[in-house]
Amino acid sequence: MTYSTIDQAIHTVLKTGPKAFLCKCDIASAFKLLPIRPSLVPFYGCHWNDQLYFFVRHPFGGRSSPRIFDCLSQALEWILLNKYHVQYCQHLLDDFLTVDCSEQESLRTMAIITMVFKKLNIPLSPSKTIGPVTSLEYLGIILDTDAFEARIPVDKINRMCNLIHQLSRKKRCTKRELLQLIGHFNFATRIIIPGRSFLSYLFHVSCSVDELHYHVRLGKEARIDLSMWEEFLTRWNGRSLFLESSLITNVDLCLFTDAAGSYGYDGIFGSKWFSGNWDDDFIRLAHHKRNITLLELMPIVISAVLWGANWSRRRIIFYCDNQALVYILNKRRSANSIIMMFIRRLTLLSLKYNFHLMALHIAGATNGIADAISRRVTVCTKHLQFSLYSSSSFNFIKKLTRRYWLLSLAPSTRRSYATGLRIFQQFLFFSNIKRRLHQCFDEQTIQYFISYCIGVLHIRSSSIRSYLAAIRYYCLRIGRTDPLRHSNGTWKFSVNTLLKTAEKFNSRSQRHRLPICSKLLSRICHKLNGSFFDIYWDSLLRASLCCAFYGFLRPGEFTVNKFNASRNLTLSDMHINRNSATFHLKRSKTDRCNYGVYIRYYRTNNCLCPISHLHTYIKHRSKLFGHLSSNSSPMFIMPTGRALTRTEFVKRLREVISSFGINSSFYSGHSLRIGAASTAAKAGLPIYLIKILGRWSSEAYRRYISVSSSTISNAFLLMSKI
Repeated sequence: MTYSTIDQAIHTVLKTGPKAFLCKCDIASAFKLLPIRPSLVPFYGCHWNDQLYFFVRHPFGGRSSPRIFDCLSQALEWILLNKYHVQYCQHLLDDFLTVDCSEQESLRTMAIITMVFKKLNIPLSPSKTIGPVTSLEYLGIILDTDAFEARIPVDKINRMCNLIHQLSRKKRCTKRELLQLIGHFNFATRIIIPGRSFLSYLFHVSCSVDELHYHVRLGKEARIDLSMWEEFLTRWNGRSLFLESSLITNVDLCLFTDAAGSYGYDGIFGSKWFSGNWDDDFIRLAHHKRNITLLELMPIVISAVLWGANWSRRRIIFYCDNQALVYILNKRRSANSIIMMFIRRLTLLSLKYNFHLMALHIAGATNGIADAISRRVTVCTKHLQFSLYSSSSFNFIKKLTRRYWLLSLAPSTRRSYATGLRIFQQFLFFSNIKRRLHQCFDEQTIQYFISYCIGVLHIRSSSIRSYLAAIRYYCLRIGRTDPLRHSNGTWKFSVNTLLKTAEKFNSRSQRHRLPICSKLLSRICHKLNGSFFDIYWDSLLRASLCCAFYGFLRPGEFTVNKFNASRNLTLSDMHINRNSATFHLKRSKTDRCNYGVYIRYYRTNNCLCPISHLHTYIKHRSKLFGHLSSNSSPMFIMPTGRALTRTEFVKRLREVISSFGINSSFYSGHSLRIGAASTAAKAGLPIYLIKILGRWSSEAYRRYISVSSSTISNAFLLMSKI
């Protein structure tokens, strides 16, 4: 069996972000909850005072007890994650940890855990049930999401420091004493990652004797390692900011260093640089230029001194063409005492600025920039990384270009394009077209693909257009010509003809969405008078419906699939007074640069007034949740404490519409936006104002305006009078 680690918990906090809320609970009398199979009871016994005693529950210390109990813990974790949709949960035997984005979600999680455990008759330890908080101790480590750091508890630090002081005064100690201290150090390396390098020699010393009561000699190197550990624990108090999970190379950072015995040492970091010549004393220290490893280590340490503050929380891979230096940087050990001086300095800097440095060997021929700066090639610093790039370094620019191409698309568009390319590749495979992808964008292949989508996959014309857009995007990205349009921007005749055919085939299967205009919305609001669902649900639906209608909101702008405070509406995005209100949409479909959009509402003094419905909703929300409604909680929140989802909103909207005897299957979350556009057009609002209210940047608004039969009838009457 495998146990969860503190690294997994830290990784989850990193994904959730700063100010995450944590909860912890502990099952009381864990192993004793599980009975032993009656046929196995005779094997769980002991003899004491001429009496035989048998366990009927699993005892602590039993070899099979952890594995059997972990099955129960796994089942509990599965129930919380899959049945109650807890955002994150991990366990170590009887310890459970949850991480949530907001205090509201965390309170819901703690309530669910308490309810589930009580329902299953699994007792929780009150003294060890904590949360929601932003700082707690888990697996012996304090996780602090406010400071975004992990740290060792003070009592453990004091215990380790006392042991170090005791051994530092001795020339010899028993193997048991040294192993006890090594065990504490090994625990501390969960947080003090560079400390692992200063355990190997102490462990080597402990292995010099066999028995635990034998004495070992603490030499100079052992004492230096002990002093390093004391500095780790006292100077930085066992603290470590959460490191980023992704790795970054020195090329990504534009960080390059090198040294040459005849020239000196140099380093460059973006537009910053340093350069120096070797001191005669240092050259003698490096054994007359023969120890190139020491010479190349020196500028790396200088870089950490000068620029280490800019590397905070990063895991850096340093490309190096010196294999010996790569080994030393990764192991943090060397037989050379002078090199160890610099390694210790580098280790202390990595703790001070909280970064982790690793090394990877590359051939000298591909290390162009580093070699150039060590030979003092005279090149403008700003353009050094471009003018001297070798083939391997240029991959960095290629990766950047690919990344910027992807960032030009919205996440939903990226997913749609990925689907389109995947289906195109499937078509090539099933059609036995054995060519590489970039060779398959000729006009004839595109025609075959459209026919495949229409006749085989029966895909809607709108989806086919999306897939063709993905093909066009990919072609332009790799530098090919547009496979769908001529150079003047017009559609190619064959492609346009097949797309029109697709529209004819799909015309019957298109889903028609009816508008919710002001008249139907009034009936819905009258129905939601507090007795249709309940007082809270009715007030929530009235407020969300009226805000969506007058704000021309898309369903994804006021409902969520998975709540994210940085993307979705929160309480802090709403400013409301007696006669008006403002919503701040952080992201929307037409706001490609995410500048944010402000939606304004004003009092209408009728049954559809968004201001009065918002005030009513806020009042009922305060009664239900009280102080739990923090500014980072969702704007529209269900009675369960979760953000209003699109599925739940549409489901309840259709229930209300069905109560009028109307077929509700033609109504969706988008019906409010369609109804708002239609109502605005019927009210005689000018076209430019409809486009502004609906935030349309194209002529797409025309598709949203539906003309009622009464309007057409009036038009006939007016025509007949002429």
